[in-house]
Amino acid sequence: MNWDDLRVLLAVSRAESLAGASDLLGLDATTVSRRIRGLEKRAGAALINRDRSGRSQLTHTGQQLADRAEQMEQHANAADTLIGKDTPLNGTVRLTAVPFLLNRLLAPRLAEFSQLHPSLIVSLIPDSQNLSLTRREVDVALRFGEPREGGSAVLAQKIGRVMFSVFTAKDGLEVAPKERPWLVYDPVAAHLPQAAWTEELARRTNGLRSQLLMHDLETAFETALAIPARAVLPVTFARRDRRLIELKLQPKMPDMARDVWLLRHAQMRGIERVDAITKWLIEASLFS
Repeated sequence: MNWDDLRVLLAVSRAESLAGASDLLGLDATTVSRRIRGLEKRAGAALINRDRSGRSQLTHTGQQLADRAEQMEQHANAADTLIGKDTPLNGTVRLTAVPFLLNRLLAPRLAEFSQLHPSLIVSLIPDSQNLSLTRREVDVALRFGEPREGGSAVLAQKIGRVMFSVFTAKDGLEVAPKERPWLVYDPVAAHLPQAAWTEELARRTNGLRSQLLMHDLETAFETALAIPARAVLPVTFARRDRRLIELKLQPKMPDMARDVWLLRHAQMRGIERVDAITKWLIEASLFS
């Protein structure tokens, strides 16, 4: 197949739209559409589906061809390196995590990664969308807890540990901390470790439970800042916020900590853009 046509398909995969591919390649939209139609005719199958939002998603055949095109691109870049002509990484890396990790951990630090790879786009996707590595909806995932999906198809590495403690807002201290209600979680989120810890602390202290029910850490963090309540929050981030004070834990409480795992599809190993952000996530000391 013609490399120029495969390059167009690869650009559609990265930009998730024909218009975006046009911008990446410096081609007009008509040329991009024509080359995709020609490639589909030669492949004898549809290569792109468009969803209701207008995004262009590759079919299974389309993704296989795009993977081969990316490998060809890598070989070409390696050849350039051998002759002393480095090619900057480009394209898009789709990174998913729970909103708390995106907002508090990654967003403040990703400028460092962008300085290393200014032509590489990072798409930050909240984990609440439940996107899948095995279906190739995302490239890299940061998850709390040991991975349960994908089996041998997913490469997993523990990259950090987040400790938790009890915090409350400095404001409103006319209500003593021990009299403040606990920010407990909605029953649908009872599977979260921090939900169980909060319930255990509320039980041990005979404490009131807030009328506001939490679903995730990001909401709990912001609510703890807004109202006089007690919340179980990640130590690293809560101690940095001068609007919060840390409270003494009950004796003999179990270790309140959650591991953070870095996940990627096994077939993405060796893909330079994915390798680049994986290496940075491991080496950036995000949890120190």
